[in-house]
Parts: sequence; structure tokens; C-alpha cells
Amino acid sequence: MFDLENSASHLLHRAQQVAANRSAAALRAAGITLRQFSVLSVIAQEEGVSQSHLVRATGIDRSTLADMAARMEKAKLIKRSVSKSDARAKSLSLMAAGRKALAQATPGVLEADRILMESLPATRRDSLLKTLTAVAGADEVEARPAPKPKAPAAPRPKIKAKQSTAAAKPSKAKKAKPKKKKRKS
Repeated sequence: MFDLENSASHLLHRAQQVAANRSAAALRAAGITLRQFSVLSVIAQEEGVSQSHLVRATGIDRSTLADMAARMEKAKLIKRSVSKSDARAKSLSLMAAGRKALAQATPGVLEADRILMESLPATRRDSLLKTLTAVAGADEVEARPAPKPKAPAAPRPKIKAKQSTAAAKPSKAKKAKPKKKKRKS
């Protein structure tokens, strides 16, 4: 029988709900979602960042992020332009409305993080962050192909110490072919 109280996925989902609820009021007041806040935060740290980098930094899948970026651009939170280094890539930067929304939401999100962390004993806070980081990176590890196991080395034939190498029997693969005798005519 499935036990919710001991289910890591269920408990992580519940913890995520608590975290999202703590910062919801600040995000609502700023007019953005938690995912949009994440995107704005990354762009603020690295103006001109590519959408591909945002996918890696936020964990939001590529198609969802592309849709989000289009909506955020329409709302004048961000600006997308052709990357100077790669014509196929989009470079993202914050617009005034995006900076304002980020500045308005940040204190509430920081306060929510503080409250969540203070719900744990101080000695367990670093451990929680390390564990969450490892779990959040599990998709990346899973997506990488597993290394192929190396084939074990073929055992070498044992040669007795008293026997010379010339006297050792050749292996089947290296047997010398018998020479053909020439016929006299």
C-alpha cells in the first residue's frame, strides 16, 4: 500500500506548495508568477542571457520557456533580440516593468525563504539546501547517457615458468599455417 507520509515525491510537492504559498502575496502584488520571478532573477544577474541558458538555470523546459518568454515580452517585462554571438539564439534583457516587478517581489520571496529555513534547526539548513540541489539536478543526471561498461580484459594464457615462450603452444587464432610442398615436375 502507498504511504504518503513516507513518499519523497509527495512530501516534496507539499513542501513546494508551502513555499509557493509563502511568496504568493508578494508575487501577486508584483503581477508575476514564481516561474516568471525565476526567469527575471536570472536575466537580472546576466543581462543578455540566452533562452538555452535560462532552460538550464531555471529547470523550465524549452517549449514552456519559449512560450513564457513570448508572454513576458508582450507584457513588456523582458525584451528578446537576436544574439550577437549566434543568429539562431535569442538574447533576453529586462525592461523597466520587469525590473519593477522583480524589485517589488524580491522582498516577499526572500521573506518566504527565511521563514521556510527558520522552520528547521540551524544545523539542518545547509543539508536541506544541498539535498534539494541534488534532487533538482536529478533530471540532468538522468538525461545524460550512462557510461558504457568496459569489457573485461581477456585473460592472458598462463605460461609455466619452466617452459620457454618458444615452446608454449600458440593460440588457435595465431596458429601457423602449414607450408605447401613444391612439386617437382
